[in-house]
Amino acid sequence: MVFDAFFKSSAAWTSNDIPDLKGRVAVVTGGNAGLGYTTVLELARHGAKQAVDISVYNSAWPHATQSLPKTAIDSVKAAVPSAEVEFLAFDLTSLGSAKAAAKQFLEKEERLDMLVLNAGVMAKPYELTADGIEVQACNGTDSHVRIVSLSSEGHRAAQNPNFSNPEGLNQRCSTAMHRYGNSKLSNILFTNELQRRLADSSIYCLSVHPGLVATNIYRGTHASYPWLAPFSFLEKYALSSPEQGARTQLYAATALEVEEKDLKAAYLVPYAKVGTPTMRAQDKDGKLAKEFWSLCETLVAEADAKAEGTK
Repeated sequence: MVFDAFFKSSAAWTSNDIPDLKGRVAVVTGGNAGLGYTTVLELARHGAKQAVDISVYNSAWPHATQSLPKTAIDSVKAAVPSAEVEFLAFDLTSLGSAKAAAKQFLEKEERLDMLVLNAGVMAKPYELTADGIEVQACNGTDSHVRIVSLSSEGHRAAQNPNFSNPEGLNQRCSTAMHRYGNSKLSNILFTNELQRRLADSSIYCLSVHPGLVATNIYRGTHASYPWLAPFSFLEKYALSSPEQGARTQLYAATALEVEEKDLKAAYLVPYAKVGTPTMRAQDKDGKLAKEFWSLCETLVAEADAKAEGTK
């Protein structure tokens, strides 16, 4: 099961099975490259009214400029001339930026059908954001709504997760991969707690492991583990393409089966299959998820108070 979740496998469900999305509105974070770009492209191909591309301006990657989302949008429109795709600036490392992006979106749109939380970094060297949060920890209508969080089988590497306070969230752990594991665990916990709070609604919250995919997410890994760089040429042979990797999140965001099978709070693995996360991620008593949710509320409140104090 774990092997299948990490490496290439056959797929019964493909992007060709995406239903008609005309009139639907989607937000995709990190839509300028890799899995995010493929997700935006496929949503546009199937008639999504507006695939809104929120790009990542991450202080960790200073070469990420506004030219990247413009190029991606131009590429989508070249492939799908009827596509309605807009750029909405969002710095993944800034809580204030997230609030501003949400406000800007609400000024333009009256509905949101699909939220695909795709953007993230992996196994990056230790760094705190302007809000004082470890950078990997940031990654953290009238019809059915989908909220899809990109997690990873990397959550199995979580080490002594402590979400009771900022110090626990920001712990260095013994390796960058253990910090990454904690961040991916928090993705699942947040999604499950959100689903619990929305239990009586028609909103479906799912966590997705896309598999090992040939994208630029491995920049962080190469920075933390330079000895891996000489082997990067093997990626094209061992890893899935972004087109393959995006299948599972597209399934989570669009497939009618999600409702038919009542996949609320499901953890999906390649391709479009229900997987089994760790017992810690399953969090049977909900204690760890509630703890992380409470910490998120505290951090957002502190960021709001700080922003108000600078006005």
